[in-house]
Amino acid sequence: MNEGFIAIGWPGIGDLYSCSRSCIYEKVSALYISDYGDPFCRDSSNTILKFKDKMLIGEIILVVPFSDDSLEIAIGIIDSSYFFDARYDETITADTGYNGFSHRRKVIWLEKRFPRSLLPEAVKKAFSEKTIHPLPLEGYNRLVELLESRGHKLNERWEMSQHRKDLIETSMKTVLETMQQQTPDLADTFDKIAQESFEIFQESETVHFDLLSSKLSSVAADIEEAHLIPTVLNAVCQKLCISMAIDKWEGEQGFCEVAKKSMTYWLECLEENSGTIFFTSAWDEIDFIAHCKQQFDAYAKKHDIVVILVSANGFLITYIGE
Repeated sequence: MNEGFIAIGWPGIGDLYSCSRSCIYEKVSALYISDYGDPFCRDSSNTILKFKDKMLIGEIILVVPFSDDSLEIAIGIIDSSYFFDARYDETITADTGYNGFSHRRKVIWLEKRFPRSLLPEAVKKAFSEKTIHPLPLEGYNRLVELLESRGHKLNERWEMSQHRKDLIETSMKTVLETMQQQTPDLADTFDKIAQESFEIFQESETVHFDLLSSKLSSVAADIEEAHLIPTVLNAVCQKLCISMAIDKWEGEQGFCEVAKKSMTYWLECLEENSGTIFFTSAWDEIDFIAHCKQQFDAYAKKHDIVVILVSANGFLITYIGE
């Protein structure tokens, strides 16, 4: 709860970002049908689909965070679409408390310990069903009135998102126009990735980088003749390289480490590769000049390279080869 997300289990079935209902059922069945049977797998698939697709950003969510008979609940606002955290897709010996809960949605908590006794009667009744289900309209309206009476302004986030929409669209247009002039062969790829990822930026006032990383990887994986770093290693050389460092500058998945992997790939695929788009969430101009710029400049003499910083305001070019 302190990290601002909700999660469900079913470990081992992998990332469901692009999965349909039938795809989810196949993944659940492959792992669980022998132990739990087909009815369990079908019910589980429906629950997972609701969590993944039916819960909408901006909707109120009520959660029982402690135990089913707890006298307290948590109330929040859904703040992201579905994302997958592979670190918790299986149960391991050193249990962190999150193991097995890899399917997630970001949440902004309004009330973390709210007494059930204060809930409207129509909302109390909803807790008799121990699964994901929508509140009846009457219960939802009474809940909104209750939260607003406690000082929660539930309409502010949409107004802020409208302002963010203008900022992000402007940043996308500026980057695209620059790339069309200086790296035209990479412009269409950026446009596709940016358009597909646009919803992530609108979802909250800050950027959820784990969610963004999952989205970027999913979109990039569908681009033909593209090599993804660090997602795909030791694969065949491709015309396009898409590098993603959605982490701190010095982190394991940060710019420094991903840049090293990218430069190794450039040397191995000197003839096949013609361009690289590099997405990063951290930028250190001084460190880049000291440790990377010389190699980037050398490679950019015959190859297109553009580094794009991802921030709460959208996209910004920090390096483009000339």
